Amino acid sequence: MSRRIAVDDRCISALWELKGKREVNTVICRLSDALDTCVVERQGNLTHDELLSALPAHEPRLVVHDLAFATADGARRNRILLISWLPRGITPQHEAANGDAHAALLERLDGSPLPVRATDLADLDYRSLVSQARTGALRRGVPGSVSGFTVSMGQTSAPADGAQPASSKRSV
Repeated sequence: MSRRIAVDDRCISALWELKGKREVNTVICRLSDALDTCVVERQGNLTHDELLSALPAHEPRLVVHDLAFATADGARRNRILLISWLPRGITPQHEAANGDAHAALLERLDGSPLPVRATDLADLDYRSLVSQARTGALRRGVPGSVSGFTVSMGQTSAPADGAQPASSKRSV
């Protein structure tokens, strides 16, 4: 049976900042030592390499990341990812709590982030993530979209086919 994981207020604020203000593109969350609360560990504008470097080798994390990429015709697109980082060797308790925290964050995101499960860094290859973002169940051309979410944060816009890698770091 799932247990309820609390989401810290700072975590909720960081998610709103990512979705609405676009001042950050990544929020990395971890579970508290008691495995009962999801808290922010780090937030900021991270390149793809910086994101990979921020993930610990032996501890789970949840990452909300605004993936930026370019289509074949050069159009810039974004897609919100909800990454469950579950490196091999974590305890079943950590894996179960991480699943519960994933569900709690998904509820708070109030939209359709693309879920990604990763057990090693190869699962987070940039080109693979772009491919997943392109082929996910997305809606095309939603007016008023911000960073993959409508202003009301209830639907997503779609990247076009033929995406090409682009820097995931935003200029502010």
